Amino acid sequence: MKPKLRAVIDTNLFISGLFGKDSLSAKLQDLWINQEFELVTSIEIIKEVSRVLRYPRIKKRFHPKDETLKRFFRLVFRKAVITKDIYKTDRIADDPSDNKFLACALEGRADYIVSRDRHLRNLKQFHGIKIIDASSFVKRVTRK
Repeated sequence: MKPKLRAVIDTNLFISGLFGKDSLSAKLQDLWINQEFELVTSIEIIKEVSRVLRYPRIKKRFHPKDETLKRFFRLVFRKAVITKDIYKTDRIADDPSDNKFLACALEGRADYIVSRDRHLRNLKQFHGIKIIDASSFVKRVTRK
């Protein structure tokens, strides 16, 4: 049996996946929930997702329900590979907050970082970890 791909998903895609029913981000989340790949994340990334979900513009646009968010985070803690934020990197100087995704991917031995962020995507890879968009990753996972 072929080992499952491991991927780090950026915050933007996490948030979009929660609220976009037919979006590519939602498809990505469904693939993870259905165990088509292993989600690798970190405490730092989870904290960022939680913080962004409290932004007034997010609340106004999506009207997240507390119970939905609780279920989502329970799911993450139950089904994801969560790193301990041991690794650090300063590879992205233009937006240092993006370095947490690189560090998480390295620590969690991810195959991919899936992102819309240009600072990450411009790297194309980091220590052999491919950095790609959601569309490319979904195609890769769903290829049989």
